[in-house]
Amino acid sequence: MPMTNKGNAAPAETVQSKTQRREAEIALAMKEEVQRRAAVVKNMHRLRALRMSQTSKASAPIPPAEARRVSKRSA
Repeated sequence: MPMTNKGNAAPAETVQSKTQRREAEIALAMKEEVQRRAAVVKNMHRLRALRMSQTSKASAPIPPAEARRVSKRSA
């Protein structure tokens, strides 16, 4: 009696679906990692710019208190 392929079809589909699901999870993880790295780089540049602006402000002369109050009102 010849064997039919029905008995073997279900496990093969299961293995194939597991493989596809695993590949999809890996692809998603890689995409998320790229997004995390982009966020880290963006944050790094933001912090660097902030640090540089604070450094330039620190080296600038500090105006007298009355001049600061006037400039705040006019702004």
